[in-house]
Amino acid sequence: MTEYELVDTFYTIAELSDQLIVSFISLLFAFLVASYLVSAKLDRQMAALVLVPYSFMALRYIAIYYNVSDDLMTLAVTINELRMQPTSSMGWLEIGGGMSIMFFGTAAAMLLSFVASIVFFFYMRKRQVE
Repeated sequence: MTEYELVDTFYTIAELSDQLIVSFISLLFAFLVASYLVSAKLDRQMAALVLVPYSFMALRYIAIYYNVSDDLMTLAVTINELRMQPTSSMGWLEIGGGMSIMFFGTAAAMLLSFVASIVFFFYMRKRQVE
């Protein structure tokens, strides 16, 4: 791969990472609104029918984000190694450290918000029944 292709791939994967977060937040928000509006009206079977696909998709987004972030960090290391070579034309590109902490923190926040949304679902079921 050329240096240009590596940088282009890096930014493409970063865009994908951001799109995964946006899609996850959209799914999360839709579930929270649905939980608020209809969770108490669902019987047990329908609640399970809502929770299972939501959980699958939310956990899928988290897993894909984590894998994409890992790929992005690996690519960043590769680019930084190539950038240090005297023949490199990527001296202008500076990929900062701390990416792994940011990506891990984002994945953890996504997982925590998923768990919180499930808790909210059952809280709203209980609250509206009382």
